[in-house]
Amino acid sequence: MMPHSLRQRSTALALVLALTLSLLLSACGSSNQPAADQPDAAQQTAIVLTDQAGREVKLDAPAQRLVSCYYITTYATIALGLSDRVVGLEKKADTRPIYEMAAPDLLTKDQVGTLKEFNVEAAAALEPDLVLMPKKLMDYADALTQLGIPVLIVNPENQESLEEMLTLIGKACGAEEKAQALLDYYHQQTKRMEDWTRDAEKPSVYMASNSSYLETAPDTMYQASLIQLAGGTNAAAQLEGDYWTEVSYESLLAMAPDVMILPAGASYTVQDILNDPQLKDLPAVKNQAVYQMPQGIEEWDSPIPSGILGALWLTSVLHPDRYPFQDFTKDAQDFYKTFYGFTLDAALITQ
Repeated sequence: MMPHSLRQRSTALALVLALTLSLLLSACGSSNQPAADQPDAAQQTAIVLTDQAGREVKLDAPAQRLVSCYYITTYATIALGLSDRVVGLEKKADTRPIYEMAAPDLLTKDQVGTLKEFNVEAAAALEPDLVLMPKKLMDYADALTQLGIPVLIVNPENQESLEEMLTLIGKACGAEEKAQALLDYYHQQTKRMEDWTRDAEKPSVYMASNSSYLETAPDTMYQASLIQLAGGTNAAAQLEGDYWTEVSYESLLAMAPDVMILPAGASYTVQDILNDPQLKDLPAVKNQAVYQMPQGIEEWDSPIPSGILGALWLTSVLHPDRYPFQDFTKDAQDFYKTFYGFTLDAALITQ
């Protein structure tokens, strides 16, 4: 027979064990909330966006495989550190110098179309998590979404919508910090330009198109915003429309711009303008104030991630006493080193 003291100790131990088990079961029970109250794991990682066509875009997780149908979105993947996720891109990639300099692997990727046509089957075969598509191609979006492939429509027609595009792509791919760094850079440089040019004279600037110097940018175009940021006035401000507008020699002479700017991709040269006898009385021609944006890098007159450099470059042209060209050269090199990861050859930065 068990001694009385030993039986007491055994009984006490049994009570302690029973109490401990009861508390453990109670704790477990209290953590088991009804299914409706518990956050679903998929819901926690899902990404829901409204794109620039007003469409809702849902992703289960940050996109790892991208198809970019548009050079501007492909440029954005480089600036956001995402070019290694691109599995397909727009045609004529070999005509974009920045790909060779910053992300040469892009030149080996499948090409899926242009702004005029898009190959849905080729894009779908690449099994992307997300297709980045300009608004001009959005008629193809339904075909992809019916295949279960999310499509993010973008429409970066001005600085504000460019920033929105970068924010959307950043969120879709888990690159929010890089996107915010770009936006912070834009705002810093805008403040610098405002400070430099606040009390400066604002020369009249004529921005010509790629195809003809008898086409120019009305005030609604992105190119006009570059002129304003750089401390100039748009010679074509009175024109209506939201795209390159044809003008006559008489209209151009009446505008009397102090400065003429050719985009990087112009099909004509500065010398063509200076040698045109019908423009000999134009102030910009008389003063030899005709300039072309640097060629062989990117189209700085376009709404692309590096477009802020177009405004900075123009500031150095219009206000060299406040922002010398050598300062701009250093700033441009710093930009590409910071956001694109390579050192830009200073010889390519021309005025």
